[in-house]
Amino acid sequence: MSVLDGMLRAGLPLIPRRVLWTVAQRYVAGDRLEDALAVLDALRAQGFGTILDLLGENVSEAAQARAAAEEYRRALAALHDRDPVCEVSVKPTHLGLLVDRALCERQLAELCLAAAAHPRRVRLEMEEASTVDATLGVVRALRPRHGNLGCVLQARLFRTEADARALLADGKGLDVRLVKGIYLEPPSIAWTEDADIVRSYVKLAWLLLDGGAFVRLATHDGRMTRELLAGLAARGLDQGPPAQRRYEFQCLMGVRRDFAEELRAAGHPVRIYVPYGRDWHAYSLRRLQHNPQIARHVLRAVLHREA
Repeated sequence: MSVLDGMLRAGLPLIPRRVLWTVAQRYVAGDRLEDALAVLDALRAQGFGTILDLLGENVSEAAQARAAAEEYRRALAALHDRDPVCEVSVKPTHLGLLVDRALCERQLAELCLAAAAHPRRVRLEMEEASTVDATLGVVRALRPRHGNLGCVLQARLFRTEADARALLADGKGLDVRLVKGIYLEPPSIAWTEDADIVRSYVKLAWLLLDGGAFVRLATHDGRMTRELLAGLAARGLDQGPPAQRRYEFQCLMGVRRDFAEELRAAGHPVRIYVPYGRDWHAYSLRRLQHNPQIARHVLRAVLHREA
C-alpha cells in the first residue's frame, strides 16, 4: 500500500455521509427490502444467481439482534414465491454474537429452518479475526443439524489453512465462500501484501475442492481467476451443467460487472452479492478502503463540492 493510499484510507471516515451515499449506491441496493428485491429480479433476469444480505454488524443489545433476525425472516418470506435459489448471507455479530453466542446460534438455527423449506442456503459470514473462533464454533454446532448452512473463510489469515482442514474433517457437505478478506488485520496474524494473499487463496481453493467441498470463489481479481480457471479445467470440475458443478464465482454488486458477465458468458455459474439496509455507511467505507482508486474519485468529489 502506498503512502497516498494510506492517507486516503485514513481520510475516508471524514467524508460527509451525503457525499459518500452518492458512491455507496453503486454497492448497496437501497434502504428497504423492496429495493433489494427489485435488484434481485433484474439480476435473475440477466442470468445471475444472487445473494441477499442485510447490512449491519457489531450489535450491542439483544433487541437489535432480534430485530435483525426478524428482518431476515421477512426477507425469506418475500423470497418464498419470488426467487427459489437466492441465498441469504448473515453476519454473526449482526445476530448477536458479541452479546450472547447462544442467542446468535439460536437465531441462526431458526433462519436455517425457515430457509430449508425451498431449500435455500444460509451463509454465516466471517468478520474480524477476533471473532473467528466463535463464528466457527457456531458453524460446527449447527452444521450437523442444518445442511443448508455454509460458512466463509478468509485467505488473508495465517490460521485459515488449519481451519479449512478442520472443517473438511468434520464431514461431508462443506460449503465455503472463499474470500481474500477485507478486514485489515495486523501482520502478526495475516498477510498484508496482495501477492501473498493470492498465493494463500489459490492454495486454499485447491485444498477445499480436492477435499470435496463446494467452493464459492468470491473474487474480482482477473489474474488470479485465470489461474483458478486453469486449475478447474485440469481437474475436470468445469464440465457438465453449471448447476451441477462444485464451484461458482461470486461478485459484489457494483464491482467489475464486466468481469462477472465474462465469466457467465463463458458458461461458469456466477452469483451476485446484493446488500441492503440502513447500515450502509460502515460497509461502504470498507469497500472504499479496499479500493483506493474509487476512494480518490470520492475525495475529488468532496473537494469539488467544497471549492
